[in-house]
Amino acid sequence: MRRIWTAGCVVLLSAALLAGCNTSKKAAEATTEAKADAMNITVDYGKGINEDGTLADVTPSDYVTLCDYKGIKIDKGDISASDDEVQQQIDSLMASYQTTKEIKDRAVKDGDTVNIDYTGKVDGKEFEGGSAKGFDLTIGSGTFIDTFEEQLTGHNPGETVEVKVTFPEDYQAKDLAGKEAVFTTVINYIGEKEDAKLTDDFVKENFKDTYGFTSVKDMKKQIKENMENNKKNDYVWNYLMENSKFKDIPKELVDIRVDVVMDGLKSEIAMQGYKLEDYMSSYGYKDEQAMRDAYYDTCENTVKTYLLADAIAKEQNLSVTEEDVKNYFNGQDYSSYVDTYSKNYINRAVLNSIVVDSVIEQAKIK
Repeated sequence: MRRIWTAGCVVLLSAALLAGCNTSKKAAEATTEAKADAMNITVDYGKGINEDGTLADVTPSDYVTLCDYKGIKIDKGDISASDDEVQQQIDSLMASYQTTKEIKDRAVKDGDTVNIDYTGKVDGKEFEGGSAKGFDLTIGSGTFIDTFEEQLTGHNPGETVEVKVTFPEDYQAKDLAGKEAVFTTVINYIGEKEDAKLTDDFVKENFKDTYGFTSVKDMKKQIKENMENNKKNDYVWNYLMENSKFKDIPKELVDIRVDVVMDGLKSEIAMQGYKLEDYMSSYGYKDEQAMRDAYYDTCENTVKTYLLADAIAKEQNLSVTEEDVKNYFNGQDYSSYVDTYSKNYINRAVLNSIVVDSVIEQAKIK
């Protein structure tokens, strides 16, 4: 299935940057409250978009003068995918099928990922959020405070280590800041990743239904073709953006796309179990307006690409048909995407695809 084109509109939350003592009752309550908030957030991806996928209430020629896009010359070297790039994509797919081998017959060394249970105490008393079981910690990552990780090196799985540390003076939990603590830590095992073996049978079993790959050779061939198609698309969009001329884009057009980004972000943050204030604090935004400002330029570029596509579609008499949408999804049922993104937004994505394919067909690749 071809990916829905959502430039500037997909923002993923890194939970690790916001993670705190998630074993605490307070954090659990915050998570429940945040997820409840997510249920009340509606993301209208089709906002400001007509049913046919074009921008609503806009005449593209008022804001963009198209460059000469017919017969664009493209150097084949600019759109070729190397064997290394193909292999990187394969490695990325295969990473999901790694298994962990539990090593218990040697000492822990720097760079190892160890699975541990720990209980933290300050002044002999356990403190909230200071205990965990089955936690994977990479030695040398700096994930834990002070010299916690270093004190595990040289010890073997099965050992219990009394790890002594001091919390930083500026530690976020004020009641722990500057305090000495002891973590009773059990090293369960050292985890070593093992890659799955890439064979024709493995490809058919794990990738045929999702990607259509039928063998290792077919997998490499399709990945290379997809990467080169993506490079062609990127080349064309960049060419159009750099060589066409734009007048000032009305703020109200951009604000609509910013609204979509913000609503999507709020929903994602809430579904991760956090509040918007947590996210803003972690990324240094002083308020919601500062966040909107941060996304403005990206959303303005999104509007420009919409204007380019609409202008070319009008000039070339291109429009979205139901057959186009089915082809976009490789004939698969796409009703769930309509439920999430709306038919208007789906048609927007398909229209962009039709336009860029038309420009590529007219291009001269040397």
